[in-house]
Amino acid sequence: MKITYPPVILLSALIVQSVLYFTYPVLLNLSIFFGIFVVLLGIILVYISLKKLSKMETTFIPDGEPIKLVVDGPFRISRNPTYLGMLLILLGTALSLQSLSSLMVAAVFFLIINFTWIKHEENKLSKIFKEDWQDYSSKTRRWL
Repeated sequence: MKITYPPVILLSALIVQSVLYFTYPVLLNLSIFFGIFVVLLGIILVYISLKKLSKMETTFIPDGEPIKLVVDGPFRISRNPTYLGMLLILLGTALSLQSLSSLMVAAVFFLIINFTWIKHEENKLSKIFKEDWQDYSSKTRRWL
């Protein structure tokens, strides 16, 4: 079951984090600067991942049809570096807001992406790239 496109889920999650922060904040004693660092790390990871997909001339659209299996660059350490970057953005936001409720939003984002979009995309990649996908997925972890 897919809900909607991951960037829309990310934006929705960021909005929910903000609303929860201003209405029901559950503050944690965390560094705002560390949160900002994690957000920037996430943005950089998303950018590098999308740039790599573009350079390889394959789709970065979640429902698109991939024509190449990308296994280098950030895809060496994670099968889903774009989603990992999005999760880092949400985690960094939660750290910056020092909010437990925002952290829970990041956890929900993780669950939605992990059990809907990643499952959907990995099934598609398995059908398209068969043995190459099996080899890659056996050597590279889903998240980290």
